[in-house]
Amino acid sequence: MGNNKDGIGDGILKGLKRILFTTEAGEPEAIAPAAIPPASSINTAAKSAPVMNDANGSAKDMKLRIYQLLESINKPGCDFFEVWNASVEMGGANSNNIRAAYTSLKYVDKSLNKQKLLETGDYYISSLVKVLETETGKRKEEKDKLLAQKEQQKTNLSTEIADLERQLAALQNRLAEKRKESESINEKYQPLVSEIDHKIISGQQAVNSVVDEMQQVVSIIQKEIN
Repeated sequence: MGNNKDGIGDGILKGLKRILFTTEAGEPEAIAPAAIPPASSINTAAKSAPVMNDANGSAKDMKLRIYQLLESINKPGCDFFEVWNASVEMGGANSNNIRAAYTSLKYVDKSLNKQKLLETGDYYISSLVKVLETETGKRKEEKDKLLAQKEQQKTNLSTEIADLERQLAALQNRLAEKRKESESINEKYQPLVSEIDHKIISGQQAVNSVVDEMQQVVSIIQKEIN
């Protein structure tokens, strides 16, 4: 409500804010618009709509924003909003306080009647439902964007993982081949080494045999030739 209604407009959210932020035990809690008796079927949606929380604010912060939104769209004159707020100021939006607030405010605004209360109540509730639907749509768009990013990242990671697994499998195959080659290296070289050893032994035996023969000749020469 932008204008002062014979003093009614001063601090229109005073009662709602006071109840919202009270810390004393036994104080009544502020009643959200969705809990007010419905004026039309749209109120059913308002009742079931949750108060949206964001990452940077508490439920109280969000509720205060809702009250401020209501204040910004408050129609001129006394209507549902003023009766609701006044009943909260009286101790809570119960039957007795709502009737008392209505009776008192009717003296301030002669146009106030039951029909006006129901129509303006429906207006405020439907306005909140529209805001909620709009904000919910935005949040769903943000959610869908995040989920799409998540799926894209999962796809990219899956591709990278599959590529790394292929590389790992190739390395494992190469490792197995090298191990097998290492294990069979003796089989490859041992025959060649054995053949060389045999040649060395055979050469030594042959040389020794010839040397023995030559030594025998040398001995004969020493004995028999003058």
